[in-house]
Order: sequence, then structure tokens, then C-alpha cells
Amino acid sequence: FAQMGKLGKKARKFAKKNLQSVEKKNRKQKPFLKRKFAKRDGRRDAEDEEEEEKMIEQPLKKRCIEESPKDIVIDAVFDKDEGVVVLDCGDSDSDGYLAEVLFLTWRFDSAVVNGTQGKISGTELKKQSRKLARLNKKKLVDETDSDTTKHKVLSGSALSSFSNLVDEEQSVQALTSLLNWYRAACHYGHEPSGITSPDTCYDIEDSETFANVMIFVLQKADHTFRSILGLSGSANKEKVLKLNNNNPKWDSVKPLIKSFFRSTIHLVKQAADLEITVFALAQLRVSVVFFAAFPDLLNKLIKLSVDLWVTGEETLSHQAFLILKDISMVFNSECFDACFVNMYKAFLHDCDIPKANSEKRLPLLRDSLVELCSQDMQKSYTKASVSITQLAKLLKMALATKNKEAVEKIHSEHYTSCLDLWVSFIAANVQGNDLQSLLYTVIQVINGVATLFIGPRYLLLRVKCIQWLNHLSRASGIFIPIASLVLDMLEYKTTNDGEKQKKKFEAVSTVKLPKNWLKSQNFQEQCIFSVIELLANHFAQWSFHISFPELATISIMRLKNFNERSTMEGLKRVVKRFIEQVELNIEFVQMKRDEAAFSPNDQQAIETFLQLEKRSKTAPYTQYYQNIVDKGLGTKVKK
Repeated sequence: FAQMGKLGKKARKFAKKNLQSVEKKNRKQKPFLKRKFAKRDGRRDAEDEEEEEKMIEQPLKKRCIEESPKDIVIDAVFDKDEGVVVLDCGDSDSDGYLAEVLFLTWRFDSAVVNGTQGKISGTELKKQSRKLARLNKKKLVDETDSDTTKHKVLSGSALSSFSNLVDEEQSVQALTSLLNWYRAACHYGHEPSGITSPDTCYDIEDSETFANVMIFVLQKADHTFRSILGLSGSANKEKVLKLNNNNPKWDSVKPLIKSFFRSTIHLVKQAADLEITVFALAQLRVSVVFFAAFPDLLNKLIKLSVDLWVTGEETLSHQAFLILKDISMVFNSECFDACFVNMYKAFLHDCDIPKANSEKRLPLLRDSLVELCSQDMQKSYTKASVSITQLAKLLKMALATKNKEAVEKIHSEHYTSCLDLWVSFIAANVQGNDLQSLLYTVIQVINGVATLFIGPRYLLLRVKCIQWLNHLSRASGIFIPIASLVLDMLEYKTTNDGEKQKKKFEAVSTVKLPKNWLKSQNFQEQCIFSVIELLANHFAQWSFHISFPELATISIMRLKNFNERSTMEGLKRVVKRFIEQVELNIEFVQMKRDEAAFSPNDQQAIETFLQLEKRSKTAPYTQYYQNIVDKGLGTKVKK
């Protein structure tokens, strides 16, 4: 195109002759074409305009694909298959007693079968045979025969002999016998006399022997399995799965391991004693790598652990979580999804059930779930994104339509607990990972929830939203404005000035307060305490920032205006002290700012402004805020 101004003589002559005539012809035809198609185009334009008007008149919600709040289920955002472990290995052994044969020690067995261990001399072989024959003659176990059943009764002395064989010689047959009695002990009271076959019944002589066989097997099983198989304590799942490849040791030990797992899982399900349940779980955790060979049992262990994690006493819950954490680490992606999805759904389901200790227990469950998520950030990011999208979707529907069901879902414990979970997850990991997208989405959701519920009955929800924003701001270092959300709480009108009702204000599980609470003078006081505590937290994060005077000025003006109108002297004193502390800090920052020699455009100097004073933690406002954290405002107000 740049060369068109340098056309030659012939080209200019051709353009003058031809191009002008074409242009002239087009000018003549243009009116004719307009007249020819005007009628047709008019009809088409009219139809288009009519359709556009209909679309404009039609509400936005009608043009979108209609969706009910029932379709947005927060705890059903993941596939059902994600809660199940699928490992590629065979597992067809039965769940009965182990078959017992002539007493053979593993040392004798391995020397004959495995040539790499070396051959036993004829003298040693005869010595081993004589020893085993003597053991059989001693009849370690009392056996009584009935018409159809043989009863094997374990005595204290027999248990001692079996234990020595397992400890000293890793005897597979002795361990097999002990595992059978261990199974009978674990199933005591849950199957008739321990009978699973018509020919043998395992009984235990007395309660002391009963307890000792359980303790011995729980303590020694894992060590014995590893000793027989030649595995170290750091063996991973790959080493365990390799044992499946024509390994005679594994063929002998695998049924024993499975029997131990089945019996112990049954014990954990049925045991009424907390200590034995925690101890049994701890021993399963030690052997968790062996579950690689038993995917069905691994699924059972995950579900059992999740149930105990949610419903168990604190010690039991913690032990169950440690198993889930180890499973997700040992089996990586195969089990992380199963552990997370089952824990996530159990956590949200438990939030819907009010309990006396929910205020203490739910944060523990939330924190442990966050700890699990932090082990696999890539998977957790995806799952958090899916879940947060559901929260945002439901909020958007509630804001646009004011649908009653959608609104009720949002101010439920289910919704707020889910939001609380992801706030904690983002805050715990935002510094070392790229979570900016999740961070900004969650901030928008929180602001949306806070603005959706503006009445005094939603005081606790408003406070929780602001606490989440403060938490995210402190964790990420990003400024998140919260002053307007806080100061709106000053305008709550709930009682006449002369009313002197004295109703105790206590935290409740619901996010919506009863109406009769709003008539309490204590409710007004709680509003003001919350305002001071939330603003104090917010200002504490930015109290050494170069822009603190501008940040705090409007809030101080609103608080002064409130104090002028208030007739409650106790509250006025609290607000006045807060105002004085903030104004002192404003003066301090302003003075240091006036002394600064750097330009406002010097970003590096701005970031290091007053950092030495901040680290010293001796500034008056820092100490004032720490006093609020340590004692709380409620203890300082005389009613």
C-alpha cells in the first residue's frame, strides 16, 4: 500500500479510464438497490427489533437456563468414584481362620525353599526336626473334641511359648496360631463362640490371657511381618507390590497380614474402650504400607478412619486423622482423592448437626482437613476451585433473585463451614503457592454474603465475614477494606434508650440470632465490642504503614459521631479509649512520614517504612491491641 503513491504513467492512465467509470456506475446503482431491498429489509429489521424488545422485557433469570437452589449441592460437587480407592492387585483370600499345619519355623522353611539363603546341613536338619517333634508332643494347646467340633483353648503358658517362637525365630506357624486366637478375641461376642467352621473353635482360658494375646499381636505383628519378608521400616508401596511376583515368603505371609488387618479393623469398630481403640489404630498406622496389597481393606480403613475422625473423642479423632494423612502420603494420588472427598463430605455433614462441643470440635476438624489438603496443592487447588465456584453460584442466585431457599442455604452452617474451610486453606498456603485466583474469588464471595444479610439478626455472620477478610489480609499481605462493613454495625437499632434488660450474650451455632436477643442491652454492647475488636485487628496490621493516617481517619470520625449520640456511658468509655489510641498512632506515623527523605514514588523505601519499629513490638498501639487479644473487651466493661 505504501507504493500506491508512486504509480507509473500507464497505471495512472488505466485508473483514470476504468476506475472512475466503475465508481460512477456504483453511484447510479446504489439508489436502485436501496429501493429494491428496502421493503424486504424493513420487514426483517422490524422482526429483529420486535425480538430484541421481547428479550429486553424478559427478565434475566428467564433468559438463562433455569436452575433451582436444590440443584446446587455444596457437598456433592465431586464424583462418587473419587471416594473409592482403586489399586491394581489381587485380593481373593477368605475372611476366616488361618489353616494350621505342623509347626515349622520360617528359618527352616526359608532355607529349604530359597536357595539364596544357603543349604542346611543334614545334622542341622535333623536337629530342627527333633525340636519340632518335641513341640508337638508337648501339646502346647489344650484340645477337646466333641461330636463335630474341636476346641483349641489358649492358656497363659501356651501363649508364652508361642510368643517366644515368634520373637526369637519368626515362626510362621506360631504366628498363624496366635492370629487365630487374636481373631477370636477381636470377634468375642460378635460370632457364636468364635466358630466359623464346623471342626475348630478357638477359646481363651482367662481374661488375662485374653488381654495378653491382643497386646502381643498388636505390638509384634508389624515387626514380625517385616522381619520375615526382609523389609525395612521405610519400605514403600512399590516394594510391597513387587512381593506379589512369585515370592514364596509373601505367599506364606500375605494371608497372615490380611487376617491381622481384618481382625484389627473389626476390633476398632466394636471396642468400647477408648485406649484399646486408639492403640489398635496406632498399630494399623504402622502397617499402613501393607494395605497396598489389599485395596478392599484399604477402602474400609479409610471409611472407618473418617467416621472416627468426625465422631470420635479428640484423641481418637487425631489418631484417625494421622492414619488418613499417612494413607494419602504413602499412596499419593490413588488415595488422596478418596481421603479428601470422604473427609470433606463428612465434615460438612457434621456441621449440620448441632452439638454441645461444636465450637471447639469443628475448628479442629477444619484445621486437620486443611493440613491434608496442603499435602497435594495441585489436586487441592482444583477441588477448592470447584467447591468455591458452587458457593459463588449459589450466592449469585440469591443476590439476583432473592430466592428464599437460596438465601436460607447461604446463612446455614453448611455454607459458612465450607467457606471457612477454604478461607483457612488459602490463608495457610497463599504465601508459598499461586492461589491469587482463589483468593480474589473467596473475597468476592465473602463480601457478597456480608452485603446480602444486613440486619442485626445476622450480627454473628457479619462478624465472621469480617474475621475471614482480616485473616486473608494478614496471611496474604494484601489490603482488604473492611471499615464500611464494620461501621455499619454501629447503626443497628434494637432497643429503646431506657431499656435495661440483662440477657447474657453467648455464642450460638446458628448464624441467625433469635429476635428476643435483639431487645437485650447486652446485644448493643456486643455490637460495639465487635466493632472495636474488628477495627483494632484491621488497624494492627497496617498501623506502621505509611498510609495509616488516611486509612483510619474516616473510621475515627464515625466513631466520634457515635459517641456523641450514645447514652451508654460504659460503651462510650471503651470507644473513647480506642479513638485515643488510634489518634496517637496517626500522629506517630504522620511525624515519621514528615521526617522521611524519600519520594512517594520510591516503592522500596515505602515497603521498609517503620519496619524496625514494627518488629520491636513496643509501640503503644501494638501493646493496646495485644491487650484486647489477651483479655477481650467484654471483661473490661462494667454493666
